[in-house]
Amino acid sequence: MPRHRKRSVAGALAAAVILLVWAPPASAHVTISPSSVPQGSGDVVLGFRLPNESTTAPVTALRIQVPTDHPIAVLSPEAVTGWTVTEQQVTLAKPVTTDDGTFTSVVSEVDWTGGTIPVGQFAVFNLLAQGIPSNVHSLVFKAVQQYGDGTTVSWIQLPDRAVPNPAHPAPVLTLTSPGSSPGSGPSAGPVVASTGGAATVTSTTSDSGLTIVSLIVSGFALLAAILAVWLSRPRLVIGDSVRSGDPAEEPADLAE
Repeated sequence: MPRHRKRSVAGALAAAVILLVWAPPASAHVTISPSSVPQGSGDVVLGFRLPNESTTAPVTALRIQVPTDHPIAVLSPEAVTGWTVTEQQVTLAKPVTTDDGTFTSVVSEVDWTGGTIPVGQFAVFNLLAQGIPSNVHSLVFKAVQQYGDGTTVSWIQLPDRAVPNPAHPAPVLTLTSPGSSPGSGPSAGPVVASTGGAATVTSTTSDSGLTIVSLIVSGFALLAAILAVWLSRPRLVIGDSVRSGDPAEEPADLAE
């Protein structure tokens, strides 16, 4: 391989190493668990996991907008210690009838305020949903997160062809065929135990996963760096030595 091509390859490998080592970690999102439930489910607890992504300010409020085009008959928020919860309702143009009766109004928004999520921590806010609709395949719960410094982050984007991976995706609950099992949701994150309404972190499964991924990436980066050094090192070419006219550099059989 010509020397200039070797140098190009070495440069590309070096750039790849830099990208692997310095690539920023993916940001956490507001997620819903379970990620899917069967259509027409009776009682389902929907958990909204809210991480604090700020490095300086605590999270001070969460607003969950509940879809009303395909309404959930009854929605009850969990009482979380240190937080005040309020609900907004909307009157339906067409009442919803379930086994529990007919409902002319439903919850359209749930707000948690007054508490704090410190920097580097997260909390889970639960809603008891009774009467999941059976005539739709997904429900979008737009979430608005507020920080103590006044910053607001709106998790309201949906993927499309132009932006398949939006920066602030809305939590989406997929509705599967009746009788199917609920999805596991984003349970790969820290396991949370609820005791009297207060969320307490009991383990951090995601941290160990990130550690394994980091070790694998570091290994690839090291191999790429070694290969880059090997390709860029100078090599002795016999033809060059013979043309230089220096007998000391000629092979022994040619000197004779």
